[in-house]
Amino acid sequence: MIQENNTQKIRTLIILLNMGGPQNKDEIHPYLKELFQDRELLKLPMQKVLGRFIAWRRTPKIQERYEEIGQYSPTKRIMDEQCAEISKKLDEFRPQSAPHLCVSGFRYCSPRTSEMIEQFGTAEKIILFSQYPQHSCCTSGSSLCDAYRWLDTNTEEKYREKISVIDQWWDRDDYSELWAMLIKRKFDEMKSAHDLADEDIRIIYSAHSLPESYCLDKGDKYNEEIDGSMKRIEKVLKDWGLKHEGALAWQSKVGPQRTKWLSPSTPDVIAETKQKAILMVPIAFTTDHIETLDEIDIEFRGYAEEVVEHFERVDCFNMEEQFIELCTRLVSEHINSDFNSQIRPCCVNCEGRDCAAMRTYFNSHPVRQEKTNEKESAPVSA
Repeated sequence: MIQENNTQKIRTLIILLNMGGPQNKDEIHPYLKELFQDRELLKLPMQKVLGRFIAWRRTPKIQERYEEIGQYSPTKRIMDEQCAEISKKLDEFRPQSAPHLCVSGFRYCSPRTSEMIEQFGTAEKIILFSQYPQHSCCTSGSSLCDAYRWLDTNTEEKYREKISVIDQWWDRDDYSELWAMLIKRKFDEMKSAHDLADEDIRIIYSAHSLPESYCLDKGDKYNEEIDGSMKRIEKVLKDWGLKHEGALAWQSKVGPQRTKWLSPSTPDVIAETKQKAILMVPIAFTTDHIETLDEIDIEFRGYAEEVVEHFERVDCFNMEEQFIELCTRLVSEHINSDFNSQIRPCCVNCEGRDCAAMRTYFNSHPVRQEKTNEKESAPVSA
């Protein structure tokens, strides 16, 4: 529980950025309305009108899906626990920037990022820490632009000199090794429980999809960063001696049916599987939510039961100690860099009305493009 009377004591405020999730049945429709009216996430004609209509039409179905996983999203509960541990570890290992307070800041529901800045804005430093390891205009970009619009409109720049951003951290060795550790743990459990060989298990890395035009036409690098993430994780697994097939797939398509999305879809990749078992890896997510607990665990499991003998999923990072340590390191390194914000440059054909202004506001000094490209194109065997 966040205490109001701690406000004056905070030296470093860390806000973990995420989409959030409804906490009860009554919050589902407002959440969906916010989501479908977000032009950075999904561009629609007559956005506000059509967004409200889509939200109204989808609410009953989404309510049913939440009933299947316990009536509400666990995202806030899990992230509150993550925040408490991150705060504690930072206070322990970085007394020079303590006291630290880590809180959640959501895009489509409370607590909003703006609410957390307003409540704890007396902190000496404020760090917006994206919980999307791979940057996309639809996820990190949307959360950061939403925060920028509130800051630019309501605060007369009083936070500008003390606010910074941690973004895009998929290409770190400790991130790849964390996923590899969790995958190998579940992989070994499957082998032991079902008397399987390595070659009997297909690992499917499933990420939230985007309209294909966002990547091919606009220039969003999200698909390349997801692919790069998978290749780096696969290299670690191969170095550790695993002999298996890995595949990348895309899930959670929403919006007009005529829209072409990134492919192949996760159901298609499941359907083509020839092995005895599938191990799913929710590669774009750090915390369990409806897309893992319902879409993968229930819907995709149903597809897989027609194809393979065994189906399992690797848990998201949630409360894994190594993830808390990774977040602590990222914050510590950011402080040591003198709070240098490094947000990926705008897409080549950027269509966002606030993308450039947001980067200017946060004084972003992105990794030079040629350096980033070197990382992305480095040979990684699968």
